[in-house]
Amino acid sequence: MRFTFIMLAWRNIWRNRKRAFLTISSIAASLFFVLFLRQMQFWTYDFNIKNTVSGSVGYLQITDSSYVDEKIIDNTLTSDQIDLNKIKEIEGVSGVYTKFQSGALVSTGLKSRFAAVNGINPLTDNKLLKLDRKLKKGTLLSPDDKAILITERMADYYKVSVGDTLVLMGQGYHGYTAAALYPIKGLLSFSVGDFSNMVFMPIKEAQYMHVAENRFTHVLIDLENSNDLPEVEKQIQKELKDPLLKLRTWMEVLPGLKQGLELDANSGLIISAILYMIVGFGIFGTIVMLYNERKFEFGVLSAIGTGRSSLIFITMTELFLLSSIGVLFGNLVAMPFLYYLNNNPIELGGEAAKAIIDQGFEPYLGTGMFLDVFLANSLAVLVIAAIASTYIIFKLIKINPIESMKQ
Repeated sequence: MRFTFIMLAWRNIWRNRKRAFLTISSIAASLFFVLFLRQMQFWTYDFNIKNTVSGSVGYLQITDSSYVDEKIIDNTLTSDQIDLNKIKEIEGVSGVYTKFQSGALVSTGLKSRFAAVNGINPLTDNKLLKLDRKLKKGTLLSPDDKAILITERMADYYKVSVGDTLVLMGQGYHGYTAAALYPIKGLLSFSVGDFSNMVFMPIKEAQYMHVAENRFTHVLIDLENSNDLPEVEKQIQKELKDPLLKLRTWMEVLPGLKQGLELDANSGLIISAILYMIVGFGIFGTIVMLYNERKFEFGVLSAIGTGRSSLIFITMTELFLLSSIGVLFGNLVAMPFLYYLNNNPIELGGEAAKAIIDQGFEPYLGTGMFLDVFLANSLAVLVIAAIASTYIIFKLIKINPIESMKQ
């Protein structure tokens, strides 16, 4: 009997094809836009954490506990405080990178300005920081170079180019003077953001300049999957025997970024809620129209002995099938589009790109293919349809056959 009712519900859908296609299209279009918005948001978070956070602060970061509050060379780590090989062997860890960061007064002629100094390992950091894509002039560094890379913005300020020399002067380990002359080997296109006023040099040369051989300011740890962060954090914490060492996540290092992502996620939820309201009103309108068109039919069926529970079952099955087709169609339309943007992110330009870079992100627009986003939003649409369907349940419970047939 139930199978017969399901078949009746399926046939009822196509009795009014225009209404059916209108409902399916409304659900599919709304779900498409919700999926595009949410997949784009989560892709942006994942992309920027993977390409920006992982290169600059790491998913996890190990420092001396005193370096957290006072970032000076005297609070750096020694190479024998951490067994890097054991950390590399932890499941989920994709890379371990030692870093040496400081600051110096950079000058040439009468022009001087303070700049950050980033000691990098060219064998790994050229790829990690995507310096090959950022290089606009000259060549990248080699491990034994006694040269530097600067940004185009710095080059414009100092009126220098590749082959010119800059003076760096700062404070080294235990109060030693850190000063040297370095030729410019290349120019990078960090126009705005944290890297726009930074000097890059090989980590060996940075340690030598600051009289801090075999010392580094912090250790960055990258992960194969960001979802493994809590478990990897526990495993690394077990390997840190020195009580003076401090292990922090990127969220602790950059709390402002974390809050910004949460705020953006909440704004996305508001937009999604508006789209869900459109879906809800669309479904509700269809249900009201369906009931009014078939009021006479419901009255006749009730008069000849069809139980109210059977009427409700057939009608609810019909609405469920309509909603399911709309959800399925919305997912099928969205997937190829999302897949293409996931594999071919669009590089933005102009003011939009500048605004994104200024926030520390890379100017790319893409979408994710996160299964939980597909499932959660599809389920949300079905729940909305179920809530809207309660209208027809109350109408069918109170139906009066004679009044329905008269009208």
